[in-house]
Amino acid sequence: MRRDTILWVLLAILGVACLALVLNQDGRIVGLGEDEFASLVYLGTIGFGMAAALFLFSRTGLGQALRHLLVWIAVFAAVLAAYAFAPEMIAIKDRVMAVLVPGSVVALPNDGEHAQYLVTRGADGHFHLTGEVDGRPASFMVDTGASVIAMDTSTARSLGFHPDDLSFTNFVQTANGVARSAPIILDSVKVGDIERRNVRAAVTESDGLGTILLGMSFLDTLTSYDFRGNRLILTD
Repeated sequence: MRRDTILWVLLAILGVACLALVLNQDGRIVGLGEDEFASLVYLGTIGFGMAAALFLFSRTGLGQALRHLLVWIAVFAAVLAAYAFAPEMIAIKDRVMAVLVPGSVVALPNDGEHAQYLVTRGADGHFHLTGEVDGRPASFMVDTGASVIAMDTSTARSLGFHPDDLSFTNFVQTANGVARSAPIILDSVKVGDIERRNVRAAVTESDGLGTILLGMSFLDTLTSYDFRGNRLILTD
């Protein structure tokens, strides 16, 4: 096997590994956590490189072997640097995904006391994010003008509520004004790893919302929510 072939194989392995880390969104790759996967790639690359170096050195003269050694040292230095900065690279990847994938809720490094999550502003000027309501996937739009979590009747129906059984005797304040509504209690609302139980919500009488408004009945339970330009930081 020629030196160039071995080098290209090694670079291909590193390229695939980096691509897997960048595209991964659920925190696990082939059953391993991101840090464990990065460690496996790092150790595997060193092992592969040492085996390849021994193979090549056995078939070349001293001068050529030294030149090969310098190439492998450079490759190992690059791998070592990538491994050493893996947490920073993963954090950068997460922030890039938050920008590229609308609704992404990205965990931020924290001091161990409070978990923080990043959401970026959408093209329409609002903060959209994905999460769960009563264990079902849900799409939210942050609305500090809504006194409670609010949704229209079609959205409520998709979450298992029956609008015909609800009593639209209350009113809810939204960014679009006051709307007739029916009060409900959501067993669980989850955004990132932030989960709240028994959250007050309302179903509006019309079908005009098209999304779930993440109102103050959820936001007020957080330690803080900070708008920083085009970023929203949610602190558990």
